[in-house]
This record gives sequence, C-alpha cells and structure tokens, in this order.
Amino acid sequence: MSSTPTYTDEQLKDALSSLYGPNPDETCSHLHGYGDPEHKLSMLQRITATRVLDYEKLVADPTTPTESDLQAKTKEFHASHGPILNLQSVIQSQSPAMALAGEFKRASPSKGDIATNLNAGEQAAKYASSGASTISVLTETRWFKGSLDDLTEARIQTTGQSYNRPAILRKDFVINKYQIIEAASCGADTILLIVAVTPADLLKELIDYARSIGMEPLVEVHAGIELDVALGAGAKVIGVNNRNLHTFQMDLSTTDVAAEELKKRELSFNHDLAGESEKPEYSLCSLSGMSSAHDVDRYRQVGVGMCLIGESLMRAADPSAAIQALCLHPDDYASQTAQSVAGSAYTAGTKLVKVCGITNPDDALVACRSGASLIGVIFAEKSKRKVSPEQASDVVNAVRGFGERSNRETISLPNIDRMSSTQALVAKSRALEMAARRPLVVGVFQNQEPEFIREMVEKCGLDLVQLHGKEGMKAASVENCGVPAIRVVDIETGKDGNGGAPTDITKALLDSVTSDPIAILLDTSIKGSKEGGGTGVTFDWGIAEDVQNSGLPVIIAGGLKPDNVDDAVTKIRPWGIDVSSGVEEKPGKKNVDKVQTFVQSAKRAAVEAQKGF
Repeated sequence: MSSTPTYTDEQLKDALSSLYGPNPDETCSHLHGYGDPEHKLSMLQRITATRVLDYEKLVADPTTPTESDLQAKTKEFHASHGPILNLQSVIQSQSPAMALAGEFKRASPSKGDIATNLNAGEQAAKYASSGASTISVLTETRWFKGSLDDLTEARIQTTGQSYNRPAILRKDFVINKYQIIEAASCGADTILLIVAVTPADLLKELIDYARSIGMEPLVEVHAGIELDVALGAGAKVIGVNNRNLHTFQMDLSTTDVAAEELKKRELSFNHDLAGESEKPEYSLCSLSGMSSAHDVDRYRQVGVGMCLIGESLMRAADPSAAIQALCLHPDDYASQTAQSVAGSAYTAGTKLVKVCGITNPDDALVACRSGASLIGVIFAEKSKRKVSPEQASDVVNAVRGFGERSNRETISLPNIDRMSSTQALVAKSRALEMAARRPLVVGVFQNQEPEFIREMVEKCGLDLVQLHGKEGMKAASVENCGVPAIRVVDIETGKDGNGGAPTDITKALLDSVTSDPIAILLDTSIKGSKEGGGTGVTFDWGIAEDVQNSGLPVIIAGGLKPDNVDDAVTKIRPWGIDVSSGVEEKPGKKNVDKVQTFVQSAKRAAVEAQKGF
C-alpha cells in the first residue's frame, strides 16, 4: 500500500462484521468474541480488520489493477516462470522426510524486528537449496514489514535451479478473492487462510476460488472448533498453529491434539503413508514454535507432513546449517541420536547459551532477543547480583512474555531407571535442550536450604535451578529443588588460570556424577577462595573437552566474554556456555552491545565449528 491510514476501533469492528454472511449465527460462532457487544478486538482481529479496510481502499482506486487484469498477469507470469505447484503434492512428495516450509518474516507484532534487512530472494534460495520444499513469505506490510515484492523475489530466485522448485506460500490475512488472484499474479503457488478470523461460508468460498485457479490452500486452525469449520469447508491441507493468535500464547501440544482428533474421525493423513500409491486424503502441518530436530521428530511421530519454521531460520547465522540440523529425514535423526549415546564422544556442538546475573526485565529481554536459551537470576547471599523475589518475578514475567507462554515450562524428563549416571545425564540434556527452544529462567542458589529453594521456585515461577555451592550431586534432584536442577562443578584454578592435571580432574568428575541433575556446568573456582563462581577467570578448557570426549555434554562458565567466546565454542564445542560478568557494565547491569555480540558470536562460531563434523 502506498499509504498507511489509521482506523478507529469502531471502523475495525465494522470491517470484521462486513465479512459476516446472511446467517452469521450459523457461520461465525467459532469467531473469537462473536456475539459479545463488549468484546475487545485481539491483535489478530485488528490486523485482519485493517487488511479489510486497506483492500477496500485499494480496490476502489481506479489505478488499481482489476481482477481481470491480475488474471492476465497471472497467465503471463506462468508462461515465463512455470505453472502453479499443488501444495499437497509437494508435501507428500517429501515422504518419508518431513516437508519443511522455511519462512521469510522480517518482523512480527510479538517479537518486533527480526531481520528487516535480509533479501527475500537470497534467503529463499538458501532455504530451498538446503531442503525446504515450501517457502512461506509474509506479505503484510504494517506489522510484519513484508511485501508482494518479497514474494515475487522468492519465486523467481528459486525457479530454474538445480534443486526442485519449492512451493511459494503467500502468508497474509486473506479475506477476499482479490488477494488470492493478486498472490497468483506475483508468483504464489498457495495462500494461507486463517479459520480464526474467517466465517465458515467465506472460508468455503475462498477455498473453492483458490482451487479454481489451481491453488491448494493451507488452512490454518488452532482450536478444536476451528478444525470442524476447516473440514466442513473442504480443506485438505490443514495447518495447526501452536500459537493462539488472539493471545500469542504458545502450546506445542496443539498439533498433537489435532492429530489425535483426525485419528478419532478415521481421516487419513499420516505422512509416512504419503509415499504409497494411495495417498492420504489430508495433510497435517505444524505452523509455529519449532526450532530443533527434536521438535521435527516429535511431530513426525504423530503423522505430521510439514513443519513451518520461521524465526529461528531468520535469526540463524547460517540458515543452511540450521536446516540440516533439523534432520528432516528420519534416518538423519536416528543417526544423530545414535551419535549422542553415552560412551561416544559428545560432538554435537554448542546448543545452549546462558546469560546469568540478570536483575531486571530490560536486560532479560535483551538476552532473549539476542538468542539466549537460559536466563539466570541469582539468589546466592554473597553475590553482587543477588535479586529479590520481586525482581526475579519481574524477570520471569518478561521471559514468559517473550516466549509467548503464561506458565512454568514443563520439562519432559526421560525414564532413566536402566541407565548409568552418564547415560541419564545425556538423555536429560536432550530434554533440556528441547525445552529451551524458548528461553527458560534459572534460579542460582548457593548453600541454601531446600525449603528456601522450593519457596523461591514457586513464588517466582522459576523453570530450573542451579546449585552452585557444596550441596553435592544428589541435592540437585527434582524432589529436593521442586524443578530440575543444573549442578555446578568447580574446577579449582589459580588466579593465573593454571590448575590441576586435566586427566585426574576429568576422572574424578566422571566418578562423582549421579543421575540427579539435569545437566552439569563447569565453572572456575579460585584456589583459596571459599565461594565459587563470578571469578572472571577461565579454567583449563581441555578439562571440558576431556569430559565431553567421555560422552558427557557440559556447560562451561568462568571468564567468558565477547572476545574469547568464539575461541571457546570453536575449540571445545561445549554443549552450553554461560556468561555473566563478561557482558556487564557493572555488577547487575548488562551492556546491551556486549550481550548481543557475545550471543551472536557464540552462535556463529557454533555453526562454523560443526562444519568439520
């Protein structure tokens, strides 16, 4: 749009009402707030209503191309660049591998700017050449900073290449036929239709129109009643948004629930069967919240055919490496899992970044936006960064808001009854890595009573705790702490960084571990000092390397900062890294540039380090 007018709430409400058909009680009961005169519009509804009004203005402009003009432009585009691809056929052609929709998204209402300066065509080509079979392009201009030019660039730069051309999805708030033919004229193969803001009769009309020009639309649902509406309208490719777009809350089990409902109705959708001669009638897709191979495999197990991943790929230092790490083919995931079995050296590289010593919400959000996995708040009495319960609660609320959740993250711990201590810790580390796809808050305690730890866990809403004193391994249990606990192991070092023999220390450490913690963190302890942590001194990283070569992934801390994190990640490839004083202006106050540089350097180095494996 050439201009961006603003609208009143009454105009927005009237715009939504204009979508209602002649029998709204029959077609609109699934719409959020329908029938409630006091209802306040959600962000999803405000965006949709704005699109309604913007397109009314656009179509009324005599200089705007008519639908007939766009139909002619579509034919010309197809003559030059090839015909439309059927989305369901593209998805099913990937079986037994998970189909991937890589998303190009410059910004979002909940996360703000993500990567506003990237070139859509270049990013799409990276996605497609690395295995993405669909490219989703946000074209909404105000909140997502997208455009139809982005979509066309993605289409053109992924056409005529050595890899199979991906389907191009226009992801927008589509509420009329004009937007569909407009999308086709700009190179789209398919469009997104959101049930949550579309009356049932209009949804069927749009699905039928899309198919009339060769498009198989992706129909998005969230709540169970929306699945009923989608199926009733004839949807075949059903996308489950794990994010509630009215509240922005995320729940990855939403896709699982939809899969179970399709099974109950005896509707065929299992992607594993898509490679057979008789294809499933439906394709099920998961549309948000995923970032890892564990997420992909989770949905593979319930028959999902495509995962849409956007933010993590847009933020990735190397999108191609990030896609490879998703293990879209089940054989790749099985191989990765086999390589991480205890007894084999840990070689999977750095997966977690923890920023500790956070005392306020602003610093917490800087760390989250930079890509930190774990946010540490310190309760230890002698720490210069000690927080009050109120400060910790404020940090927790900020991190939850960023992660689009309202409750403590439940970490699904594995059954470890028949595992050795090291095997148990390897399995638990996977569980933590999976949970930390959205930032978690870790409460750091030192020689404090279990009752106090549990009280702070409940009062502040901590996701994890970290024991940093002389409590011992067994103290780091869920029973003792109320939530899973990271156990710190102090590596005694002189002020010059010199300590004991690495081999002796490694053996002693491995002999001491139990299955109680969720993870092990190695930190520097200065000889003669009564308390560990916060030293600003590095220990001999060879010890961490030896421990990981024995199969146990570890987090390392102590003396890390922006100018040495690249070295640590590249040489040692620790499972996790932890920084506090290295990114501060003063104790308790982070330096924004240092935090961003540290996290981004760590992630870039992790990508480079894995290229040799």
